[in-house]
Amino acid sequence: MKVTGTDLSAGQFRALGNELAIRIPAIIERAGDDVLARTEDPVLRKRALLWKIEGTAAFHQALFRPDSLGAAVETYALSVQLEDWASGSGASKYYGDLQPFIAEGARRVRREVEEHALAVVKDRASAQSRWNKIATWAHENPIDENMSTRPSLHSVLATIAANQDVGMSDAFAGITANVADLATRVDVYAWTLPKVARWQAELAGIEMTSVDPGKLAVATLQRANVLLTRLDGLSSPGGVSQLSAAAATSLRGERVAVMNGIDRQRRELMEQLAREREAVLGNVDGQRLATLADLDRKIERTLQGFDGIVTRMLWRGTLAIAGLMLLGALLGYLLLRARRAPRSS
Repeated sequence: MKVTGTDLSAGQFRALGNELAIRIPAIIERAGDDVLARTEDPVLRKRALLWKIEGTAAFHQALFRPDSLGAAVETYALSVQLEDWASGSGASKYYGDLQPFIAEGARRVRREVEEHALAVVKDRASAQSRWNKIATWAHENPIDENMSTRPSLHSVLATIAANQDVGMSDAFAGITANVADLATRVDVYAWTLPKVARWQAELAGIEMTSVDPGKLAVATLQRANVLLTRLDGLSSPGGVSQLSAAAATSLRGERVAVMNGIDRQRRELMEQLAREREAVLGNVDGQRLATLADLDRKIERTLQGFDGIVTRMLWRGTLAIAGLMLLGALLGYLLLRARRAPRSS
């Protein structure tokens, strides 16, 4: 943190590098695809595929250094070297009229690296001064068309550490890659390798149409030799020893983190169940009250309707009785009149 002037821990610093390991290859791939979409020239298509293959490999090699400081410095230096080459005569000779797509891709890569670098520093002016020194070194040590053979910058790292009164061993101590970082790298490789394999197959198809079998076999052996050299470096005793030391510390930390995570999730689950139970009971009580209120309204309407029916029936009964009484009186009157009629005669 003293060397880089940041507030980030080594793990957070490494997380930024892991993010760039996905974003930068995506930018390189897009620039190469822009060239491929605009030409059917086998030579240009071959160079666009090599741009994607070698660019992805170079930045993964820089970003996946075991020390975070070295990874950050080397990645920034590589982005400056790449922009210089893509904007200069080298890319112009290789891509002709399609050079602007490669140059724009290189500029986007450098902007991405600078934005990540400046986002984590405390003193931007001091940090910018350090990045300018690295950029100056990168301008003075350009790359050719083969990015895997770019100049080394270990001397620049030593100068940065010396200017801060920090030894290289102290600067790199405690910030090496751990098991979690390696797992992330495996995920990145799992996402990248199928694409690289497809690009290699397309490149082989182009080379088969333009190169005799003998030269093709030699080129294949050379590529296999490069891959074997990289595998030897990963499986060397020093690399295995470093991984074993980091694994013990990482596993202990991971176990504590897992147990804490499980306990936190258990508490959150119990709290959520309690809230849901209260919500369900409140909902049931509300539905019960609403049902009773609705039932009372229906009973009241029913009783009101029944009262109206009874009232109407009473009125009708009263009218019927009154009618019968009038009819009976009329009949009695007629009978009396009928009886009196003969006597008078």
